Amino acid sequence: MYRRKLPFGFECGDGWFVLLWQLSERLDAQARAAGLQLGAHDHPCATQVKSKFARLRWYGDHLNEAMDALIEEAGAESGTVCETCGAPGRLRVLQHRYSIACDDHAPPGSHPA
Repeated sequence: MYRRKLPFGFECGDGWFVLLWQLSERLDAQARAAGLQLGAHDHPCATQVKSKFARLRWYGDHLNEAMDALIEEAGAESGTVCETCGAPGRLRVLQHRYSIACDDHAPPGSHPA
């Protein structure tokens, strides 16, 4: 099931691990509150998790409005967390490529956007 639902795995840096873990716990709590059992065919599940335009993107199936709001909050929070290490970070740009990085992990030659 993992390979079917997330064929490319997690397409973001390890620095967002805690953010993703917290989001998963919140989504699971919402599912339980809605009466959904883990493993049920209508339980929320990720279909793609990635960094896009320097923000966390979490796409999935079987989501309700409350879950969508949690995903939006996590995406907004990712804009302040270094994608490499999880420290406070800020938006950086290098040759039209955007990333969220702390000073230690900023791409060489990048500048704050």
